[in-house]
Amino acid sequence: MLLTLTPNPCLEKTFRVPDFVANGSFRIAPEATHENVGGKGINAARVAARFGVRSVALAPLGPNLRDHLKQLAAPEAFELHGIEVEALTRTCHNVVAHDGVTELLEAGYPLSVGDGTRLFEAWRGQLGACELALLGGSYPSSNNSAWLQHASILCSMARAANKKLIYDGKGEAFRRAVFGANLPWAIKPNLEEARELLRAPLETRDDERGAVRQLRRRGIDLVMLSCGARGLWVGWENEIEWFMAPKIETVSAVGSGDSLCGAFAAKYLETGDVWESVRWGVAAGTANAARLEAACVGPYEVAPLVPQVHRELGEIRLMN
Repeated sequence: MLLTLTPNPCLEKTFRVPDFVANGSFRIAPEATHENVGGKGINAARVAARFGVRSVALAPLGPNLRDHLKQLAAPEAFELHGIEVEALTRTCHNVVAHDGVTELLEAGYPLSVGDGTRLFEAWRGQLGACELALLGGSYPSSNNSAWLQHASILCSMARAANKKLIYDGKGEAFRRAVFGANLPWAIKPNLEEARELLRAPLETRDDERGAVRQLRRRGIDLVMLSCGARGLWVGWENEIEWFMAPKIETVSAVGSGDSLCGAFAAKYLETGDVWESVRWGVAAGTANAARLEAACVGPYEVAPLVPQVHRELGEIRLMN
């Protein structure tokens, strides 16, 4: 079983508006609209479930969207376990135009200390049954500094339960977990998140490879640094390798990193082979970018792209 937790879920609405421009007014047909339950951990669970892995997604759900999100998730292959909180749940909009995608992302509403305790309890209650865990996304902004340590505690709980944890995060909570005492097994930052994490510009390929090396030396077993449509740096064991993504016509890259994590998790649970799981993950991220809906890919769309994921052996670097 894959267990995921998404601290800041959302109702994600995607609109295809080819002629979108600022200051315009657009009437959008139902067939050009798609909505689902969103957030990094939920998206990863959705993709992993489509690969045949039992996936349980934990998420705090507020009273404004709780019932609607449960209804949206009901036909899905993954299991949404909503944790009832009083804070509202955010809505995020993706506008897909002819020249790119505009994302309008609500930051999210502060959770209470009691809500944090409920998240801990739900996480602890499911950890024993899972084979792999994933913490996905940012935390809502809060004036309570205790939330900055929340992810670190989740990491320590996973480590105490002897569970491997993938952390695909961002923000100060992510940074504190990565530089804390109880490290996640794996992380998957993109370039923007890695720059924030390391407080470095990462302007060249050597910079990117150096960032992977630096994070591996922190003691993180597996580092996957996403460079978008270009591909993925992977630091594992004594090697750092580059995986070039297939070339496709991009529709929307929203959810591609989440799709990568979901497919990677599913294949890792199936095979235990990190390198092969990475290839499937990169292919899943690419397949996601070729469609409108975020993080809705499965093996039938992904499998044809796997042979096109090129592993550049010339980029192998020993960690020492």
